[in-house]
Amino acid sequence: MNYRSQDILRGAGFANVRALYKADGFTDDELKRPIIAIANSYNSICPGHIVFRQMADRIKEGIQAAGGMPIEFGTIGACDGIAMGHNGMRYILPAREMIANDVEAMVQAHRLDGIVLLGSCDKIIPGMLIGAMRVNLPTILVNGGPALPGHMGQGNPYGGEYIDHSFIQQSEGALRSGDITQEEFDWIENNAVPTVGSCAMLGTANTMGCLAEAMGIMLPGVSSIPAVYSKRMAAAYDTGKAIVELVMKNIRVRDIMTKEALKNAIRINSAIGGSTNAVLHILAIAREGKIDLDIREFGEVSKEVAHLVAMIPAGQYTLLDFYEAGGVPALMQGIADNLALDVLTCTGETLETNLKRAKNLRPEVIRAGKDPVHTRSGIGILYGNIAPEGSVTKPSAIPDDALYFCGKAKVYEGEEEALKSIRSGDVSEGQVVVIRNEGPKGGPGMPEMYKAMKLLVGMGLGSKVCLITDGRFSGSNNGCFVGHICPEAANDGPIAYLKDGDEIIVDVKNGTIDAPFVDFDARRKEPYTYRRKVEGYLYQYAKNVKSASLGAAIPSCEGE
Repeated sequence: MNYRSQDILRGAGFANVRALYKADGFTDDELKRPIIAIANSYNSICPGHIVFRQMADRIKEGIQAAGGMPIEFGTIGACDGIAMGHNGMRYILPAREMIANDVEAMVQAHRLDGIVLLGSCDKIIPGMLIGAMRVNLPTILVNGGPALPGHMGQGNPYGGEYIDHSFIQQSEGALRSGDITQEEFDWIENNAVPTVGSCAMLGTANTMGCLAEAMGIMLPGVSSIPAVYSKRMAAAYDTGKAIVELVMKNIRVRDIMTKEALKNAIRINSAIGGSTNAVLHILAIAREGKIDLDIREFGEVSKEVAHLVAMIPAGQYTLLDFYEAGGVPALMQGIADNLALDVLTCTGETLETNLKRAKNLRPEVIRAGKDPVHTRSGIGILYGNIAPEGSVTKPSAIPDDALYFCGKAKVYEGEEEALKSIRSGDVSEGQVVVIRNEGPKGGPGMPEMYKAMKLLVGMGLGSKVCLITDGRFSGSNNGCFVGHICPEAANDGPIAYLKDGDEIIVDVKNGTIDAPFVDFDARRKEPYTYRRKVEGYLYQYAKNVKSASLGAAIPSCEGE
């Protein structure tokens, strides 16, 4: 077979290329094989990525065993948790585009034949998939797996046996309101995250891992294997073997990640109660693959499947429970009638064939469609005069008594101002907290309003206050919240013209978000002028980024 790498490895004219590879220690025999890249986001900052040194070695062994030549390059992998609640969060979503560029540049510059994407946490997986969609080569993604959860049987806020990293921030609110002692708070800090791995709850990291598997771009059953389990190393080896098969069969990423595959992932996101950030990422991935999928269709597809797995923060279970129950294959088998089963996967087989081996081992964790956790879907897209281009919420994480919320606006120009006010006790029951100028352009970088919402939940206000924003939320947020309000304030969206005391109605069941008594056209006579001064990469990002309703992506070709 004529691999594309051979175009720069044959003949006297490319002896210099062969010489450079030989300087790395490769042999003539190896240079006749397909050259497979491992795009590795290893670092010793992010606990979800610490396992990647070992995993990369196992992937290489799998590639070599199957007849390929493995090479490796690095990319960044920032930790949302460490970046949370300060200016560092403004770099997290923009980092997604940097990762996509890294993958594209390294793979294209060296004429590589296939890619193994080694990423775990929130923006790393989608960034890698965006880059892979651009180059459209045989591709498999493998994640590092979730951490084991902390154990807390007595007084568990989720109603089960386990806690997770997100509970720490929630506990700050409880500490401030006097519901727990400093000693209890310190115990939570020291015991909530007992191992390496992506956070044990269903945040964006584990959501995107599960959705990558649901799309067919990860081997079946791999996404939820705990980071510290030996099976994760076996999965890395199997991934190395499988990528060589894809290269030899010339099965490319766009052959797998089709529109029907992405719609399968949207349905799985609803079933698991996945992160609101999945909306941004799937829309951006679709855009890069020239797939016609918009936010409205995302919302419609989400309604097709109810919430079936009650994982933290929308229930008592963790990724460990989900793994023990059978993971993504067991869930997909249970809702097979709602899925496109004829889609191709990275095994070289169809989804239908892969699911024949699936089994639900814990039906109390992965519920049947006739016995859902909630009849409502995991993701809701709301429209109204505050969000004419759409906004995003997570019905599965909203308490029943807050699915309809009417309150008076309390407006903040950014997260910092809101956090200071909440911590000072200035937010009261019945208010709608409005945090604006935190969208992709205005933030810039669309930071998560994670801390603000977690503080409110910890203070007992999770269902008594609603938080709306043109920024984002973490996959671990719960309570009454709406994000991704479009157009954002920096794009002259209606949210820019809300004032303290405006009545706001959030009706999740009916999909609306309105300020019924506000004449936004009249208020626009006094233009919204608030802007943050930014420089460096964030300046370039803010200048070029598209709306959150389009995936907060930076155009990669003319005409976008």
